[in-house]
Amino acid sequence: MGLAEWSQRVGRVVQGRPRLEVENGRLVIEQHKSVRAYSSTCIRVDCPGGEIWIEGEGLMLEALSHAELTVLGTIRHVTWKDR
Repeated sequence: MGLAEWSQRVGRVVQGRPRLEVENGRLVIEQHKSVRAYSSTCIRVDCPGGEIWIEGEGLMLEALSHAELTVLGTIRHVTWKDR
């Protein structure tokens, strides 16, 4: 299952969990707490109940606010890790 399809199925399912959306080549994450780690190959995002790990190449934060963050780059894997 591709990232876009996964986002559509999972992103809106659980209340209070982060919402992921792929739009125009960007990964948008809503309902995050903070960025725990940041490099051009891995971004770890703290969220209610766990972490989202984004792995790829040339990753960078295009936008970061309390409401959402936007990741650009070649995204290879997105993984949810429960606490």
